[in-house]
Amino acid sequence: MNIKVIVFALLCGLMSANAMFAQSKKDKNKLMDDEYEVKFLRTAVEGNILFKVYSYGKNEDACIVNAKRNAIKAVLFSGIPGSDLQRPLVTAAGALESHKDYFNAFFKPGGKYLQYVALSTDGSIDSDDRLRVGKLTKVGVAVLVQKAALRKEMEDAGVIKSLNSGF
Repeated sequence: MNIKVIVFALLCGLMSANAMFAQSKKDKNKLMDDEYEVKFLRTAVEGNILFKVYSYGKNEDACIVNAKRNAIKAVLFSGIPGSDLQRPLVTAAGALESHKDYFNAFFKPGGKYLQYVALSTDGSIDSDDRLRVGKLTKVGVAVLVQKAALRKEMEDAGVIKSLNSGF
């Protein structure tokens, strides 16, 4: 009786681990789309920030699309080290989850986020900014993000509080 229970438990555990491994492998490319690194380049015209975003994708075109989206995500959720925007615009814990529908629409392919990427070097990428990482490509793209306009969008959407609203 005990051996049957142990064998049954082992089989259940193996099937569960196999299912988790398959899901993990399936989600790996999606996770890589959302992975990025940023490097501050310089302060731009008032209300804008210029930095380089290194993003992953299946090919260079996918990397460029991911870089524009990841540039906005960096400004909103992680900040840009070495710049005047070291703290992200969205600082409230759980804001991403509580405004999930808004952000899903905002970041959809061809979505509203593209209005805040004023300039990018997607036509002339330096050869030093192209790397092969396993089966994926990693590309660095310089982007100019309209942070003041993006802040206003987040305020109007109720994601962040206005600077004038006080504490």
